[in-house]
Amino acid sequence: MFNKLKNQKGIMLPDIIASLPLGMIVLTVMTLAVLNYISAYSDLRDYVKLQDDLFQAVETIRYGYVQRGINTNGQSLCGLLSANRVSVGNNGLTLNMLVDTESSYEIRTNLSVSNGTMKLRGSYGATIFSTPGSSSSNITIFPDDSSRIGGQKKYQIINSDAIFTPQKVDGEGNVRLLEINLEARVRFRERSKGQSYDDDVRINTRTIKYETSVFIGNTPNTSTT
Repeated sequence: MFNKLKNQKGIMLPDIIASLPLGMIVLTVMTLAVLNYISAYSDLRDYVKLQDDLFQAVETIRYGYVQRGINTNGQSLCGLLSANRVSVGNNGLTLNMLVDTESSYEIRTNLSVSNGTMKLRGSYGATIFSTPGSSSSNITIFPDDSSRIGGQKKYQIINSDAIFTPQKVDGEGNVRLLEINLEARVRFRERSKGQSYDDDVRINTRTIKYETSVFIGNTPNTSTT
């Protein structure tokens, strides 16, 4: 009445139970691999951002800061390549630049590094540059200091002196050749409990160093030292 099915193959319950541990191991390995990839990608992304922001900061020092909506006749605040007068102060932590034209159009820029952040103050004649969206005249140039990890800055400048070093100075005290030395760090995660300082820096952070020299060609032609 009924045809008997032959050569039937299937998975027995004991086989399923026996394979569960192996399946869990494979799943765990795959999950860890995905999490490690995501973590590594996130670290790389943050480090690349630090590199890009540092490059942009040095370019701002070279060419000047530009802010839309300021009546500067289309000009930026002065940078090293346009400045007539350049001086360094505060053990290499401040940089003063001036385009010495008519007083009503005089362009001044002051860069300073404090608490791991480089900020700018500047004016074009009587117009004071301010932070976009606020009235603060301290404009953050590098790095982004709004992010925190475990109460510490995610990005910060870590060398505390000699960021700006005059290599050649003319007879009137104007810098003609300037060395810029920046060392910055990005923190990926907070320090683990019981982790030493050295291990914390090695595992949870990455550091980048940038050194360059800029010739300042618009200063008055006087003898240099």
